[in-house]
Amino acid sequence: MGDSMKTIYDYPDISFIGEYAVDGQKKLLNQMIDWFLEKRKEVTGETITLGEADERRLMIQVAAYYLFHGFEMVDSAGKMNLLKYSIGGFLENLGTFKGISRLPAAASTVTLRFSINEPRENAIIIPKGSRATAGDGVFFSTTEYMEIDAGNLHVDVPAVCSKTGTSGNIYQAGEIKAMETRIPFVDAVSNVTPSANGRDIETDEELRERIFLAPDAYSTAGSEDSYKFHARKYDPAMADIQVMVPSAGEISIKVLTAGGEIPNEEYISSLQKYISDPTIKPLTDEIAVSAPDQIQFDVNLTYYIGKSDTSKAETIQKTIDAAISSYIKWQQSAIGRDINPDELIKFIKNAGAKRVVIKSPEYAVVKDGYCARLRTKSVTYGGLEDD
Repeated sequence: MGDSMKTIYDYPDISFIGEYAVDGQKKLLNQMIDWFLEKRKEVTGETITLGEADERRLMIQVAAYYLFHGFEMVDSAGKMNLLKYSIGGFLENLGTFKGISRLPAAASTVTLRFSINEPRENAIIIPKGSRATAGDGVFFSTTEYMEIDAGNLHVDVPAVCSKTGTSGNIYQAGEIKAMETRIPFVDAVSNVTPSANGRDIETDEELRERIFLAPDAYSTAGSEDSYKFHARKYDPAMADIQVMVPSAGEISIKVLTAGGEIPNEEYISSLQKYISDPTIKPLTDEIAVSAPDQIQFDVNLTYYIGKSDTSKAETIQKTIDAAISSYIKWQQSAIGRDINPDELIKFIKNAGAKRVVIKSPEYAVVKDGYCARLRTKSVTYGGLEDD
């Protein structure tokens, strides 16, 4: 979540149902019973009480339930007009005021190399739409007509995945090597770049942030938030982005992809091309998109569980393992985030540990343009201890 989202959620909480925002159904029920008793006394002159099983009380409870449900709908309808709370189609309609629409899912891309064993005197045609696969039923199709020129042994062709979404981003270089489309004289195919750029349909949180940043997109001066807006339009799932100005006219953009991953060269090149479009980039800016520099850290610790949790020790161990993984992801998912062992202790103790002894990491400042990256992990369960 970017800094802009922190700003959104720092805005005051709003309720459209006033005093009924907290314990509203109970409050409404008590008021309705009081109103009933007051009105009955006014009409009959009698003072009564309603027991828990009194049929009249049960009828009021049913009425209060449905009335409060109506209150909730009023509250929800009001909040759907506010960026902080809006979701789904309501959020998309808010986006229309800023010219923002939800980004659809996109397919992964790779560069496929088609090769022949011996050079030929004539060019070999690689038709547009030629398909290759890693053998798992997912295909990559070339997006351009290309030729292996006479005398050459290969040609590189851009290709796109048959499926949209991040599931196509899993292939390393060399894994897509089975030709689905038979091409005369072509002996082999292989992806020379990892698959990248696939994305799922934009989430509400990603869309909310872009709507919030949208006014900065109108800047003609290349503001920091303007570059962030356009970068997140290219990839709304981006974990973090940092825009720096090393010197006048020079713009350095550092990015981490979804999950805090280091972007590959194809991703960087594609984002660089996108952000350098004349409709986005001010004429005098020189932009350099890159991955952040890395500072490595180790996780080496021993944790203990209290004897009072003996019956849950096995479950707690699994929860702690997951918590350590969550800490590592948290630590690696932001540029300039200091390496903080206190956060690691918090993750582990919240997972149920009684005590944690950390040998590493030690606290370290991570400068702008840098990110922390795990080198080694050693986790030891020290056993049960007296509480």
